[in-house]
Amino acid sequence: MRFFLLLFLISLTQAVSLRQNHCYSCMSTGYEEYFYKGLDRFFTTPKNFSSQCDEPMNTRDMHVTSCRTICLTVQQDLYILGQPTGRRLTMRGCALTLARRGLNNHTLAMFDRYDICREMSAADLFRHERSDSQRVRVCSCLGDRCNSALSA
Repeated sequence: MRFFLLLFLISLTQAVSLRQNHCYSCMSTGYEEYFYKGLDRFFTTPKNFSSQCDEPMNTRDMHVTSCRTICLTVQQDLYILGQPTGRRLTMRGCALTLARRGLNNHTLAMFDRYDICREMSAADLFRHERSDSQRVRVCSCLGDRCNSALSA
């Protein structure tokens, strides 16, 4: 009897570990025009382009994507000719699929275990050949649909 109980517990543990989370997949409408003019070479097409992706996020009618790792929310301040506009653009998605070339491994490892937010250079986050040094705010979380709000 104990043997079968042990097998049941092992099976249950494996089933839970294979469970996939879902992450909200969206980008601010401000990205949409640029996305189809070349930004799509760097990022995976989100399920939604919507102002509902911005903070605070409105999850109504927002689509999700399957994810085996952490969910991310990346925000950048919009500048025009070096001047801040006061507008912030947001992208949300799965850490493994948000950027076509992925994230830098050392950066991903920093976010992998905790629900945290960090300010960092876009060049330190994304594996792009030519990344700029613009600062972005990156928030990570682990859990189903957890990237609807920023972490602390």
